[in-house]
Amino acid sequence: MRGWIMRQRLAILLLFSAVSVTAAHSRPSLNLLVLQSSGVQPVAASTAEAQVVMKAISFQPAELTVHPGETVEWKNEDIVAHTVTANDGSFDSGLIQPGSTWKMTIKNAGTLEYHCRPHPNMIAKLIAVSGTQPEPGKGNTGFRLPGLTPPRSPQELHPILVNFTAALLPLALLSDLLGRLLKRPPLHSAAAWMVLYAAIITPLTGLAGWWWKSQAAGALPPNLITVHQWLGTSLVVVFALLAMWRWRIQKQGGVPTIGYLIFTGIVVLALIYQGSLGGAMVFGR
Repeated sequence: MRGWIMRQRLAILLLFSAVSVTAAHSRPSLNLLVLQSSGVQPVAASTAEAQVVMKAISFQPAELTVHPGETVEWKNEDIVAHTVTANDGSFDSGLIQPGSTWKMTIKNAGTLEYHCRPHPNMIAKLIAVSGTQPEPGKGNTGFRLPGLTPPRSPQELHPILVNFTAALLPLALLSDLLGRLLKRPPLHSAAAWMVLYAAIITPLTGLAGWWWKSQAAGALPPNLITVHQWLGTSLVVVFALLAMWRWRIQKQGGVPTIGYLIFTGIVVLALIYQGSLGGAMVFGR
């Protein structure tokens, strides 16, 4: 009986020793697992501290606050090429094609206003503040009118001239139609003068368009600019012929014929198509 008790105690002692050894060997494995987990690094992000996206013919955000020494990245998510060009000429990215990026490191504190050369309506600014300068208020989002400046580039001059041409001919056609309907000769006289004005302005519009193309180079979609430029050049000739035809009718004191009105309507449709191509290049599609 005493021998059986001794054997039972020896078995319990061996079992306890085995459990202790197992627990002792399991601790290094746990420590090794924690060590491996602490060595995992997150996926590397872009080296730029700030980013501006070019999309829908605009810089987003249009105003960005940064600090000297930080790098700003411009990413083109638009369908056309853009530039990041300083208003004072201190930097110029060159053409940034769709899907491409451009980076610049800010060196000094101050305000950097910039624009896109092919699309001068795209304007934005960087405000670089040092650690001792207060950051501009972020809550100031009130509406303010942009400053009025005279056009100094073909990108600014061409749309202004286009507006005159695009307005004068449709109004002249409407005036002739109302003159026939209401039997009012003064409406026909007004239409003749508007066609003449349009014929005088259109060659200047065409020249500004060719000038724009020479300056913008590869920033404009080739499939659109080719149709746009040759249609615009053809309209210069068409407007001259239309003005001569209309003034011949005016001198004879007659009412514009149906044939003239139909031809003028076709030219108006060509103007609408021309404008849609220009809008696609300037504002995206």
